[in-house]
Amino acid sequence: MMRILLVYYEPIPAGQTAHVLSLARGLDKRKCHVTVVLPASLQHSIAAFEQADVQVIPLPLRKVVWGPRAVIPMMRLMRWQNFDIVHVHSQEAGLPTRILAHLAGAQCTIYTPQTIDIRRAGWHWLYVLIERALAHITDAIVSVNELDRERLIRWGIPSHKVVTIPNAIDLTAFEGPVDIRSLRRTMGLDEDRPLVMQVGRLSAQKNPLAFVEGAAQVIRKYPDAQFVLVGEGPLRDALEARIWELGLEMDVHLLGWRDEASKLMAAADVVSLTSRWEGMPYALLEAMACSRPVVATAVNGCPEIVVDGVTGFLAPPGNTTAWARRAVDLLNDPVTAAKMGRQGRRRVEEKFSLQEMTAHIERLYVQMAKAANSSPLRECEKAECLS
Repeated sequence: MMRILLVYYEPIPAGQTAHVLSLARGLDKRKCHVTVVLPASLQHSIAAFEQADVQVIPLPLRKVVWGPRAVIPMMRLMRWQNFDIVHVHSQEAGLPTRILAHLAGAQCTIYTPQTIDIRRAGWHWLYVLIERALAHITDAIVSVNELDRERLIRWGIPSHKVVTIPNAIDLTAFEGPVDIRSLRRTMGLDEDRPLVMQVGRLSAQKNPLAFVEGAAQVIRKYPDAQFVLVGEGPLRDALEARIWELGLEMDVHLLGWRDEASKLMAAADVVSLTSRWEGMPYALLEAMACSRPVVATAVNGCPEIVVDGVTGFLAPPGNTTAWARRAVDLLNDPVTAAKMGRQGRRRVEEKFSLQEMTAHIERLYVQMAKAANSSPLRECEKAECLS
């Protein structure tokens, strides 16, 4: 049986939690003993992982720079339990965990960054250098979309180390009839006004201010529309101020963080994503699983999810006019919107199966563990242990 350590960081439950939790649930427990290290602040997520029948170790993880109360237990864990695979997820956890895994003598380290862009564009050159350096102590890098895989290779990371495995979701969570009016009531919304929704952290990456600016343009052409942002983050105050400045208090609503926010997307007529950069966003996969048409920015893996003009529309990042025009197109033509939603559901069923993603990752684990065990260094270590 392979011993697998999954490590990730994020400040509030979002895409990283969705990805690692689905992987922890999906891995064959007859073949894999799974341990998950996550931030101690994610209490709700800790409970979800415990229900997934895996060993859960909460630690005081922080963004990039970890203190002794995180570093020391992590080093002890990796040295004592002798994991076959250390699989670290997220840029924030990727830097410290890979270094600690190397120092602890980990047999095999795999890294899934989810996204390979950063907020401060002026420092991107340094981030590229760091990723290139850390690739030397990383056995495999999992890109969640093909475009980013090609970028990583152009950065100078060996192509044989980079593999594309798209994100995926459990479609059984999106089955059965939906009471749209009831869902809207639970959110405190007008049951009869068409709804445009965006689910995501209120951060620079997701660019929720573009959503608000776009909403103002949509309302000029489609006054009955209402808008919802589901999520929390550092831009909340700025969003509230901008909503007030634009006079949209009755039209744009900030719901904050909601448990099972993905299920709320079924109440929307259109689901939006205004991100400046992404990996392969779960919000789009979940919206399409709910049979909802989407309007998303054409960044990173989004065009690999959304077929423009078929399952929704793509707009250039930051172009609120193009985004608003496409949202109005869908609101004005509910028949086409419903057709796009159905085609989106079929696309997720065909291309983004959780079972396929998990099986692909399991095969990677087996391949990398065999390679590690057959390396000259490992053979030498085995001989020393047997002597």
